[in-house]
Amino acid sequence: MTSTIIIKTDPKLKREAQKIASDLGITLTAIINSHLRDFVEKKSISLWSRYKKVKNPYGIFKDSKITEADIDEVTHSWDKIIDELA
Repeated sequence: MTSTIIIKTDPKLKREAQKIASDLGITLTAIINSHLRDFVEKKSISLWSRYKKVKNPYGIFKDSKITEADIDEVTHSWDKIIDELA
């Protein structure tokens, strides 16, 4: 049994993803299902290369002193990612 998910995405992104998937001999559905399984298994998202510069709360604090600026930076970074994913 399968379920259908309807998403909104940029048409250019969809075409490019379909082309790459086709070149690899797999469907876009297979790629999306793989990412969903990974998400469920790890209970987290993997951020791709365009987000590599985003700091996360586990990596930016070099000592035990966490400042308000540190918290603001992390919050702003994650808010930006969530806005772009929506």
